[in-house]
Amino acid sequence: MEIVGKKSLGLDVACLEKDKVVILKMNDPSLNFYVTDTLKETLKEILNSKIEEGYRTFVLNMGKVKVIDSCGVGLIIAANNLAESKEGKLYLTNIKPFITKIFEIMRIHKHLNIFETEEDALREICSA
Repeated sequence: MEIVGKKSLGLDVACLEKDKVVILKMNDPSLNFYVTDTLKETLKEILNSKIEEGYRTFVLNMGKVKVIDSCGVGLIIAANNLAESKEGKLYLTNIKPFITKIFEIMRIHKHLNIFETEEDALREICSA
């Protein structure tokens, strides 16, 4: 029996050079125990390398993510904390209502920058 989501599908990374924004798109349908260790290291490496290049704003598109567990929530919190520790900012977009509800129940939505769409986040970023 093969466990679905055992290996992370990773992230797609695009950089908006002009605005110094990095857009990250999660490719995993589940942010769970099986993928978060690998994904956490990948995300950490990307954030650190882009911060070294002068980027401080990150948009994490979670449109493909349908399921999240406590490890996935920990991944989001760790990414947010890493960005903030380097004077950066992480914006979350395209979050399914089920996941938004989990963030609300855990009361972490108050500490995250959540936008309905990637375009909404980019508008906010460009207007700041």
